Amino acid sequence: MKKTPSPWSVHQGRDPEAELRRLKGRFQKVSNRYFRSLKLRRSYRFATLAILLMVGSFAVTWGLLTFKPWSVLSSSSWTVAMMAKHIAAFPNCSAARLVGLAPAYMGQPGYWPQHDRDSDGWACEPYPRR
Repeated sequence: MKKTPSPWSVHQGRDPEAELRRLKGRFQKVSNRYFRSLKLRRSYRFATLAILLMVGSFAVTWGLLTFKPWSVLSSSSWTVAMMAKHIAAFPNCSAARLVGLAPAYMGQPGYWPQHDRDSDGWACEPYPRR
């Protein structure tokens, strides 16, 4: 008859309880590393959101404190009708000619940089026909 091995002979003199505690400790360290990275990701998202919120609120507050609509209207030498014509001349030179603002020099109503092809400060120039 064969003798059944005792549980201690399988472990060859090692303490199975101590090995189990050591393995649990190692698994716990791995789990802690994983959960630490999850917590960091969450905190980075929260920090990013908080920073964006602070920057946005600062920008809105700054804009409200420094915006003076009366200075925009009073400092302009253009009348309201001239401003409307200038805005109407935005799409292209045909629109500028239609409202009577073409050709226009830089700084005058009706001048838009995208209408100045050769960047000489004169928008919607009348080119001679060929």
